[in-house]
Amino acid sequence: MIEEIELGEFDLDCFINESLDNENAITNTGGTVTRQVVFVIDASNSMRGYKIGAVNDCVNNIISKLRSLDRSKANPISISVMGFSSRLFKWTESFVPASDFKYSYVEMVDGITDLNAAFQELTSLTSNSMKREARKYVVLFTDGLPTEDYSKGYEQWQRTELFPEITRVIVAFDNDLCDPQSMSFFKDFVSNGLIIPITEQEQLLATLLN
Repeated sequence: MIEEIELGEFDLDCFINESLDNENAITNTGGTVTRQVVFVIDASNSMRGYKIGAVNDCVNNIISKLRSLDRSKANPISISVMGFSSRLFKWTESFVPASDFKYSYVEMVDGITDLNAAFQELTSLTSNSMKREARKYVVLFTDGLPTEDYSKGYEQWQRTELFPEITRVIVAFDNDLCDPQSMSFFKDFVSNGLIIPITEQEQLLATLLN
């Protein structure tokens, strides 16, 4: 069963306005609510066609909205984006302000689902670039069970000091949410996080701004 939260339509403009109203109070207390978000994109062969198109649109839309919020300065957001198939590729070397980032679409998908490479990169990001005081999120866009063994990389990531503080989210397709093997992987990945259908972009945005 997919874990869902009842949020209705998320009002980004209202959220930004409330952030601006609270900015002076946040400044006076010497604190801000910072967020670090990592988007991990499955670009393996099975993502051909409408799937990678839907992921591209979703990531672009979410980052555009995070960019608007980051510009408010009350709640700074930094992002990192990586993709994987039989190799790892990155849009950023580490985290960059959302207001400075423009997403470029994945145009080619091929190869196997080597999630192990992504977990190794997440280990590096978590150890070297994530901040203890930030709210931390990793969002994995995928259509199912990896074709390569990922246990070594995942266990290495789990051993990082800040791993328990990361909210982990799966964004998946409806047909894959009905597959028992895929769902087993999804649940292992998110633990206490969320599994969100790719059609529910407002739910994803609300999760990242929680």
